[in-house]
Amino acid sequence: MRYVKDTPRITVKFIDANTEQQIFEINDRSWMNLGEVFTDHIATSLIEQEYKTRKGKPPKKLLVLAVAEFELE
Repeated sequence: MRYVKDTPRITVKFIDANTEQQIFEINDRSWMNLGEVFTDHIATSLIEQEYKTRKGKPPKKLLVLAVAEFELE
């Protein structure tokens, strides 16, 4: 049994931790540059940008998830 990815690229999803509603996602990240999205500064900056054009208040808690899809060969 072996699982493989179609692509080495990874999606990063920003989710409201209280409602589990996805706020936005960043596609096409690599394993090497994935960590830069998980800093306090970058997360704050991205949410501030998103909520400039969105109604409502930003979430109190934020989940940032790296997502890769594997398929059984």
